Amino acid sequence: MTFVYIRMACLLLALIAAPLSLLLLMVGQSFESTVFGMAGVMIGLAPLLVCLGRENEQPGLEWAGWLGFLVWAGLTIWLVTRAPDGKRPAEARIQHRYADGGWRFQRQALGNLVPELDQFLMGFQVVPLLDSLMTFEQARELSGWTEEIYRELEADEDFHALGSVMPVAYEDLFFGRANRGHSFIYVPPGLKRDVPAPVLVFLHGSGGNFKAYPWLLSQVADALGMVLVCPSYGMGNWTEPASAKVVEKALAEAGKVARLDRERMHLMGLSNGGKGVSHVGRDLGTQFRSLTFISPIMEEDATESLRFMARWKDKPVFVITGAEDDRVPLSYVADAAARMKKNGAQVTFKTVTDADHFLLFSHREEVIAQLKQWLAAAMKTEEGKTAPR
Repeated sequence: MTFVYIRMACLLLALIAAPLSLLLLMVGQSFESTVFGMAGVMIGLAPLLVCLGRENEQPGLEWAGWLGFLVWAGLTIWLVTRAPDGKRPAEARIQHRYADGGWRFQRQALGNLVPELDQFLMGFQVVPLLDSLMTFEQARELSGWTEEIYRELEADEDFHALGSVMPVAYEDLFFGRANRGHSFIYVPPGLKRDVPAPVLVFLHGSGGNFKAYPWLLSQVADALGMVLVCPSYGMGNWTEPASAKVVEKALAEAGKVARLDRERMHLMGLSNGGKGVSHVGRDLGTQFRSLTFISPIMEEDATESLRFMARWKDKPVFVITGAEDDRVPLSYVADAAARMKKNGAQVTFKTVTDADHFLLFSHREEVIAQLKQWLAAAMKTEEGKTAPR
């Protein structure tokens, strides 16, 4: 009976590991993904071959299985030695920071052995089967936009050396551990780190804290001389009161990298990150000078609370979304923005024509330009100049 269970376990492993590894071999763009895919096929089939060889008294089949184990071990060792370790010098433009002595960069984690781009390219092949709102056409387009962005950022040594913190998202997905204390901290080149600088805090959306986000928003930080702080919160299902705690700890860590001007801080969130902006805007609203919502999901209990309304009366709020968003409909976002404006906030509402929920990737130049322009105006407002419109 024990052998039957072992055989079933080997068969299950083969049915899971081998197809996924073959899919990675088909769509992966890097040599690392090819090696990982080959290792996955080996570890998927090797136990089954050993089991079948012993059961059927076929030594050749069993030895093929043991050879598969050896190949898998060799490929895995190579991947671990080649994987980014996430370490950056103190003067690097971007680095990982960790609060409370918690989660540390996991060089050997599966989510770091395969480049982030290849993980997404494989995911885009699977998500349409699981997500009714994602069509294969959307997945194909998103794959193209993502590949273009990652080709650029991986050519930048500082960003390439970061590796991936997708293991944080996977831990949340499988084990419910969302708050691991991680954040990306970006300091523009040439910014004097001993002089207080304005701050942009960005809260990521569903799926995790992709390093594409600090890459894209580094353009905003560079243009406006801002320290960029991007906290990680698992899969991005921002909850209260955790949202405020995560932001506070990320700011404390950023303060160890560069001096922050706590009187000039701005908060931004994408998609599910809009929930975090809603919570933080209510709970820490006095610390921030503006809010930005991108393709947002908002928490109405927070944004329509008396505390939120009091803290954001006559203060600038920017809402930008895609006109063709089928995940967070334009009508929902427009209504939420109108209510905030009615409640006293200085709301600027923009739509991007022909853009869907993924406008930060699909229309990145237009969106980044609008973010730069609006934030520059919001920062001038702090100095008593014309409010952004």
